[in-house]
Amino acid sequence: MFDKMFIGQDFGFNHANAILTLGWKDKEIYICNELYLHEKDTNEIIELANGKFDKHIKMWCDCAEPDRIKMWKRAGYYKAEGVVKEKGSNGKTSVQAQIDFLKQHKIHIHPSCINTIKEIQQWKWEKDKQTGLYIDDPVCVFDDAMAALRYGIETVRKNKVSIYDAI
Repeated sequence: MFDKMFIGQDFGFNHANAILTLGWKDKEIYICNELYLHEKDTNEIIELANGKFDKHIKMWCDCAEPDRIKMWKRAGYYKAEGVVKEKGSNGKTSVQAQIDFLKQHKIHIHPSCINTIKEIQQWKWEKDKQTGLYIDDPVCVFDDAMAALRYGIETVRKNKVSIYDAI
């Protein structure tokens, strides 16, 4: 049994809409299941998500899509909320801060999460154009499940978990 559970969602249409159920135990992250869809509207995705995701678990979504978050709430996912994008420590973006956090923890991926596995295996880093050295910015391509992972674990990263945020 997990200490906490969350759902992370990265909205998409042409690129994937990725939803992950995440478990947190002993400072390790468990990706338990995924829904990974292309070219589906929000109502279609909600219909496919019903029964696959627990509506009582906190769902963290991209804050850039408040109307979609409202649709999820109307569909019974009352704990759906947008992740606040902000500056991280040392002037880093929230994406960099989230990635730094993920690098510090072991991540277990259930074998059924084939798209998440593909993404994490193909995750690449940007290169500095002048030096040719890799920098701490991810290449923003084929990263929808990774974004859902970053969003879903954000409460733990910020150390702001309450009994109302997770199961």
